[in-house]
Amino acid sequence: MRRVLVPAASLVLAHSALAFAQSAPLTLPQAVAEALAASPVLRQPDDGRTLAVIRERQAAARFGIKLTPAFQAGSDPTGVEQRHVGLGVSKRFPTGADVRFDVNAYRYGRGGSELRDNGYVFSLSQPLLRGFGAAATAELTDARRGIVSADRAYSEARQQLVVSVAETYVAVTRAARLAEAAERSRERAVRLRVSSEARARVGLASELDVLRADLLASQAEAELVSHQEAVETARDSLKLLLGRPSHSDLQVADDRQPPLDAIAPAPLPGLSCEAVPESADGLVQMALGSRLDVREARDRVADARRAQSVARWNLLPPVTVDATYTQRGLGAASSALFAQLFNGWRVGASTSYALDRSDESAAAAAAGVSVRAAEQAAIDIERRAAEEVRRACRAWIRTASTIEIQSKAVTLAERQLRLAQIRYERGIAGNFDVVDAETNLFQAQSGLIDAQVQRALAGLVLHRATGTLDPARFEP
Repeated sequence: MRRVLVPAASLVLAHSALAFAQSAPLTLPQAVAEALAASPVLRQPDDGRTLAVIRERQAAARFGIKLTPAFQAGSDPTGVEQRHVGLGVSKRFPTGADVRFDVNAYRYGRGGSELRDNGYVFSLSQPLLRGFGAAATAELTDARRGIVSADRAYSEARQQLVVSVAETYVAVTRAARLAEAAERSRERAVRLRVSSEARARVGLASELDVLRADLLASQAEAELVSHQEAVETARDSLKLLLGRPSHSDLQVADDRQPPLDAIAPAPLPGLSCEAVPESADGLVQMALGSRLDVREARDRVADARRAQSVARWNLLPPVTVDATYTQRGLGAASSALFAQLFNGWRVGASTSYALDRSDESAAAAAAGVSVRAAEQAAIDIERRAAEEVRRACRAWIRTASTIEIQSKAVTLAERQLRLAQIRYERGIAGNFDVVDAETNLFQAQSGLIDAQVQRALAGLVLHRATGTLDPARFEP
């Protein structure tokens, strides 16, 4: 019983801990760490890395040592029995040379007419022009470059996932705060409607004031429903990025201390408004040296030039030098015929050159075009990276002042609302000013929340643009 109950209790506790972790409020660093561990967005680039490693192993196997055992038993068309047992060892070298060593034994016939022979053959084949050097290892080099490219694509996907999770996270927070603001606006609208109805019953307000208050309450209710729906939509998007089921519970932590604008940059220390220079030239140079897409574009230029070199090598005639050493008649061979015919060294050269070189010429010309296209693509990517850095830098500087401006706007809107309520309560003015002040306050609060959201993302986007965003900061 103890052996059964202890594992069962452990399983129950594990499920309880997992359920508690999923129901507890989720902070932004926790959300990013969970996404990096389980997000379906990373499956495709991760599969790309696996496939790149498989292709590299396949290409490297062409240069490995290969063993080829052989066995054959049967009879020829005349009914003479024959057997063949052998083992071949071969290897290809980076120079394009193929080296092979074969050892085998033959037996023909049976009884007094039996013929046997044992021996080995060593052969070397070395291309001199086409297929020599870089052309021989082009496939392996491309496969290794494929691993580097796949790793960079995976790293870029991780960086983009961090930004996407942060954007979706703060979208949930923004929608929740707007819903709270809409709830407070609705409560004030309901109080205004009750007050207008009471004042209308004693002759201190008109029916028009009551209708305006009803309209404001209806609009506030519609705004509240809209923002509540936006909260659920943003939560579903966040669940999708995290790899959670859509029916699972998800609550985000929205602690006002520290404020929202400090949540996203918190895992990325060292970035402040004062740290960003007035000129973004330093950040641009950092991006050109750190961004993975820029480095990949430059490597693709080298790939295109290497392919052009191989295409030019293929324009040369395929001259090959072959050397063979054969030793037959080993052991208890029954005939010296094989030894007399085949033993010793043999060296020769061969070539086959077609007069029609249209395919090879077209491939060389296309390789030249690919080089120019890769160079232009690298220039375009560097320019786009510089533009992204400058735009992110401007956004980071702008959001610092936007929050201050929106905070002042909220303060002024609150004062305007208090003044309008006082004038309305004292009968100096109707509730039209109150309705207008309510609308202005809600818009100012919405603007402040948007500014806080943009501030929360600006530092993260600037790190992403400069290529210094390290997703490992978020991992446990």
